[in-house]
Amino acid sequence: MDRKDFDRALSQGLLPSVLLFEGEEEQLKQEALSALRSTVLPAGMEALNETVLENPETDRLIADAETQPFMADRRLVVVRDFPALSGRAEADEKLISWLPSVPESTILLFYCTGKPDGRKKLYTTVKKLGGVVTFAPLRGAELVRFVTDAFRQAGKECDERTAEHLIFTVGDDAGLLRSEITKLASYAGDRPAILSSDIAALATPSMECTVFQMVDAVVNGQKSRALLLLRNQLLAGTDRMAILAMLLRQYRLLQHIKIMQYEKKSGDFIRSALGVPPFAVDQYLRQASGYTGSQVKNAVRICFDAEYAVKSGRIQQEGAVESVVIRLLSLRENR
Repeated sequence: MDRKDFDRALSQGLLPSVLLFEGEEEQLKQEALSALRSTVLPAGMEALNETVLENPETDRLIADAETQPFMADRRLVVVRDFPALSGRAEADEKLISWLPSVPESTILLFYCTGKPDGRKKLYTTVKKLGGVVTFAPLRGAELVRFVTDAFRQAGKECDERTAEHLIFTVGDDAGLLRSEITKLASYAGDRPAILSSDIAALATPSMECTVFQMVDAVVNGQKSRALLLLRNQLLAGTDRMAILAMLLRQYRLLQHIKIMQYEKKSGDFIRSALGVPPFAVDQYLRQASGYTGSQVKNAVRICFDAEYAVKSGRIQQEGAVESVVIRLLSLRENR
């Protein structure tokens, strides 16, 4: 099941006795665990009805799960990052054969950081019992809704376009977004609404956003700004090849725009085909207008050749990205 299925089953009291939380989105996973705790464990009785285990022996795990809840309908047993789900070890047959008989008075949760090994016996057994819950990164309208809802919980209003601006700036990691939302809500003070200017002033840009800003500076002939943005990324420890890959992706997007414009595609078609946040579409179109078709093609070639040269060992990674940015600036200056 996914996060929505879990929320629905939790609200209806229909959760299976054995659960396994997996997936890349750790923030949503933690929020689901908090929701599970607050729903299952009576206030004031939490400590008496929850057990958290790390790499327990099978007998200990079974004993804790079969313990009756105290002044509550159910108890919660959480097993964190069990080696039998991610390491070389396998769960023993005693545990595997016992899982279908977990008491209805207990919820046994295997909590995994990241993705466990889906080939493990324990994983396949929990899956057969209908207890695997996958927390995948949010996308599109669901991610925008997550941001607007989070601002609402913080007592602030945020329209969809401003939410898209924050996602474009920070990225789609729910944990980072939560952190930025808390910061922005505090920054706004008594003001009820969050503005795009708040995000521009305060939000910490992701690498993708910084590369976008770097290309923007190149398009506008702002050599000092472009090189400063690159320097800041390198000082922050960002991998040069990651920056180069993002530059290549950025210029391929611009090339895609120029091709569609050459083919006289409509503005609505271009916006739909780009596959980028709606907030960013107009900015990509503006960047593309700063180049001719042949210039964008050359820019893609500059980035691609540099990436290939580094990967094939013909040039050193050190200095490669700096050289690419300087060549891109030169290309723009020779327009």
